[in-house]
Amino acid sequence: MPAEKRVIKKYPNRRLYDTAISGYITIAEVKQMVLEFNDIEVVDAKTGEDLTRQVLLQILLEEEAGSTPLFSNDILSQFIRLYGHTSQSMLAPFFEQNMKIFQEWQKRVQEQAKGATPWFNPFAMGGLPTPSLADWQQQLQQQSQKFWQSMGIVPKDGEDGK
Repeated sequence: MPAEKRVIKKYPNRRLYDTAISGYITIAEVKQMVLEFNDIEVVDAKTGEDLTRQVLLQILLEEEAGSTPLFSNDILSQFIRLYGHTSQSMLAPFFEQNMKIFQEWQKRVQEQAKGATPWFNPFAMGGLPTPSLADWQQQLQQQSQKFWQSMGIVPKDGEDGK
C-alpha cells in the first residue's frame, strides 16, 4: 500500500508547515522527503493553490547553484526554447519514461553493489549481469532516436542521404 501523500502548507512568510508532524520544516527537509520517495504536495495555506512544482523547482535551483550543475547552459537554453512549441506536451512523458528507465538501472546497480566487497567496483568490472552505464546510454540514445524519428524531426535511417 503506497504511503499517504505528505501535505505541506506554505505560508506567506515562506514558512513550510508539515501537517503530518504538525510542525514547521525547512526546504532541506522537503528535499529529504523527496530523496526518501515520499509523495508530497505543497499548498498555499491561504488559497489552497498547489505549489508543489514551484517548491520542487526551488530545490532544483538550489541544487544547481550549490554544487556541480546537472544542466549545462546549452540544455537549459534548449528547455526554454521548448516552451510554447507544439511538441512540448509530448516531451513530458518522454522525459518521465527516460528518467524511470535510468532510475531502474541505477537501482539494479546499487542492489548488486550492496553485496560486493569494498574493493569490487561494479562500474569498472565487466562481470555483472547488470548493463553497464555505456549500454544504458546506448539504449537511451536508440529510444530517443526512434522518438524523434517518429516525430519527423530527425530523418529515419537511410533518409539522410548517407
